[in-house]
Amino acid sequence: MATTEQNNIEENNLNPRKKSRLIRTVQAHFYPDLIVSSPEVIDYERLKSMGFQVILLDVDNTLVLHGSHEGDAFARAIVTKVEQAGLIPVIASNAREHRARSFADSLGVEFISQAKKPGIEAICQDLTKRSCAYHNALMVGDQLLTDVWAARKAKIPVILTEKRSPHEIITVKMKRVIERLIRLLGGKDDWEMLKVIDYDVLMRRPRS
Repeated sequence: MATTEQNNIEENNLNPRKKSRLIRTVQAHFYPDLIVSSPEVIDYERLKSMGFQVILLDVDNTLVLHGSHEGDAFARAIVTKVEQAGLIPVIASNAREHRARSFADSLGVEFISQAKKPGIEAICQDLTKRSCAYHNALMVGDQLLTDVWAARKAKIPVILTEKRSPHEIITVKMKRVIERLIRLLGGKDDWEMLKVIDYDVLMRRPRS
């Protein structure tokens, strides 16, 4: 039998009005649709069957270690899975064009450089050129303050992955402190529920 606490959690998730304005705001801006341990566990074939067309892939600590200029075996495996599913992989990086191009070329994929996430202009322009509706694209990245926030602003579904390595530059480490505060403010229980893989939730986001 479910406990009273479990019932309250379920009731709150079914009735978002019961959540405080702060919690709703934090979750709306910074909580992803799903959380996975790695981009390699994502069911890209399922995403294709749901109507997705483009997978926007972050670089640092999502596909490769921070600062890498070319893809390794892990990154190539992810790109291969995306392509074999009939989806278009696009690197969406804040890196400058030279590095983004070098990385994308090593994997044989297209890219968006200087995306300025959480800014969305460059990403939206790219999707518009592809005639891809925003809800038919999917962001995959490891940071709340760049990848998730950008996706939320553009109304693009987003999957958060665990960071590939604990080694990060100081500016990213500072962001991780803010991320911990965001998770605290948004609610631990709701955060943990995002780790229960339910791809249908991606279709319940507001359409662009």
